[in-house]
Amino acid sequence: MSFKRYPSKVLQPLKEYLQAEEEELTKQLAELESGDPYNEPGRISDNEAGDDSYENNEHDKITALKKQIIKSLEEIKRTLQRIDDGSYGFCRRCGKMINTDRLAIRPTAELCIDCERQLEKK
Repeated sequence: MSFKRYPSKVLQPLKEYLQAEEEELTKQLAELESGDPYNEPGRISDNEAGDDSYENNEHDKITALKKQIIKSLEEIKRTLQRIDDGSYGFCRRCGKMINTDRLAIRPTAELCIDCERQLEKK
């Protein structure tokens, strides 16, 4: 497929925004990892009654947040790659241009709205 690239003056601010977002999410991921009670040294040996329930609950919350952050990081990496290879803004399924309003709301969108709806129906 041949793509017409967006002008670099349009993509550069987006790329910088995504790179800053990637950096921030990476920091958040590290903070969550360090705050996970399952990662505390000696956590099993010094537990008191009721600690296990709290630790399990906190670990589950942190795990869910980490999954969301990892998904966002993967979307950002794919978007940065599409910016670099010139395919940004084009549906990876049908090849049509993704509506710019959609990209303004969700800059990591990989599918046009029609293809997204078709996948949701399945």
